[in-house]
Amino acid sequence: MGAKPSKTQITPTKTSTPMGGAQSVRRTLALIRAVARHNMRGARLSNLSRDVELPVSTTRRILQVLAEEGIVTYDSVTKLYHLGLDLFRLGNQAQQYAIRNRFHPALEKIAQETQDTVFLLIRLGNDALCADMIQGEYPIRTILVNVGSRRPLGIGAGSLALIAFSDSEDFERVVKANAPRYSQFKELGEEDIRTMTAKAQKDGYVLSDGLFHEEAVSVGVPVLDQDGKVICAVTVSAIRSRMSAKRRTQIMQLVKEQTRPEVIGL
Repeated sequence: MGAKPSKTQITPTKTSTPMGGAQSVRRTLALIRAVARHNMRGARLSNLSRDVELPVSTTRRILQVLAEEGIVTYDSVTKLYHLGLDLFRLGNQAQQYAIRNRFHPALEKIAQETQDTVFLLIRLGNDALCADMIQGEYPIRTILVNVGSRRPLGIGAGSLALIAFSDSEDFERVVKANAPRYSQFKELGEEDIRTMTAKAQKDGYVLSDGLFHEEAVSVGVPVLDQDGKVICAVTVSAIRSRMSAKRRTQIMQLVKEQTRPEVIGL
């Protein structure tokens, strides 16, 4: 029998596909960051090309692909590039995941101590998104908010807490933007939201009584960072008989204690 043919050994080189692919990814990421730096006013192709030190033709090709994927947008009139909606959606998903992981232990402690249902809400544009939920020993039969669901900022205890304790300019902007949507919820209007906000600022928490379920009462408490800015909100919901004025205050104090920056690790 003849000798078996020897196998050809392929030695990777510096110009192999993996290295070239990695370089392309780095260029693309650098370009996205460059667009982000100029996002407020928009960026021109020539400026982006200079920022990332790539030829204009190469920069244009990458931007075309990014635009097709919704990562950036291009205005053919102004000739300016901005970050795209798909990139913001990815960022919001990452934010939701990060905040949920950071606050989940606190929610568990609050649910364990109150024995009621606890929700974590974060801001998503002019909406509030339910990022997490834990049911206590006394769950409400009808789930008021599902994880992943969204409502207009201002509707619901935690949702209103996200803006009731923010600066007045931001509050007014959101309320005016969401005013047409409020009427879907028991025909609420701008003045109703303002009245509830004034009471919340006095009490330190938002009270929602029977908005989504006749027998359900919710307490929404803002969570502040070290600079005093609202980063999310925690809602505790229970049947009306378990939500006396005294207990609402106790719940507010418990939530604030469990979500202090030094406890959460902010």
